[in-house]
Amino acid sequence: MSKNKLLTFIFILCSGMLFQLPNTFAQSEMDLLLFEKKAESTQNSQKIKDKSAVDISESLTDNLSKSDKKNDTQSTESQESESWLKSLISKGTSEIFKDPDEKAKAKETQRIERILQNRRSNAANFDISKVKLRMSPKEVEDTLTAQGYRKIQEKMEIPNFIKWRSEELCRQHGVIGFERLNACATMVAKENGFQFIEHQTYNRYITRETIEVYFTSTFTDNLAHRIFYKSSAPFSDSKASKNVYLNNLKIFDFWHRIDLKYGKPDNETEIKWGLGGKKPYLKAATGTLELADPLLKNLDTARMLNEDTRFANTQYYTF
Repeated sequence: MSKNKLLTFIFILCSGMLFQLPNTFAQSEMDLLLFEKKAESTQNSQKIKDKSAVDISESLTDNLSKSDKKNDTQSTESQESESWLKSLISKGTSEIFKDPDEKAKAKETQRIERILQNRRSNAANFDISKVKLRMSPKEVEDTLTAQGYRKIQEKMEIPNFIKWRSEELCRQHGVIGFERLNACATMVAKENGFQFIEHQTYNRYITRETIEVYFTSTFTDNLAHRIFYKSSAPFSDSKASKNVYLNNLKIFDFWHRIDLKYGKPDNETEIKWGLGGKKPYLKAATGTLELADPLLKNLDTARMLNEDTRFANTQYYTF
């Protein structure tokens, strides 16, 4: 009886195993198929990568020849691109630098000549014997002394409205008499910084040259606003042929040096250089030069006028 039960159990167990076996085989077959597809895709991607570098299925010689062909192709493409760029640049350059026709050339020449004719010199950058506008009296003296000039005159000045008000102040304090009032007014103006160097004269006796420099007041820092140069070399009263000949040489040399130093005048009628208006200018005549800055002088006058207006508000009365 027990044997029969044992046999029955073994039979049932074997039947169950036979029933599950097809399902197991089907699952294993499906897993194997998926694995093969995955391996195939991985291999294909690897082949694509290796195709650009090295093909494993081919020999080393074949791979090297392919690599050389690829480099040659890239080099050819690079050369073509470079030659195309050069041709483009060359074409553009030829378009830019091609010879213009005669009409265009003549028109461009006229335009350049018109620009040169309208060009004006900035006389603020000019100098006479290295003396420039807006130099201080000390700078002017040092510059001319170094060139052999000697200062023969220096004039001090006080603005009139300052002088008159200083005299009134001295009179209010009991000073009487013309000389005493004048001395007192000068002292008061000087102590308050209103006295300035108005004019200096320099001589160079060897070459008979004279330079006069005029300065603004202390309201504009006492700067040079006018420089006047005079040479007596080209002038002689003698009518002898020798002196006339030498004078003509000196006159020619004077204008030759003017042309070399300052160039062609902006105004040939007046022989004048400058930007026009109230801007600095240089004027020339035989044996003389004048370099001036009217704008600086006008500025000095305007500042003195403002100071005079300020003084006019002084309270004289107490009612």
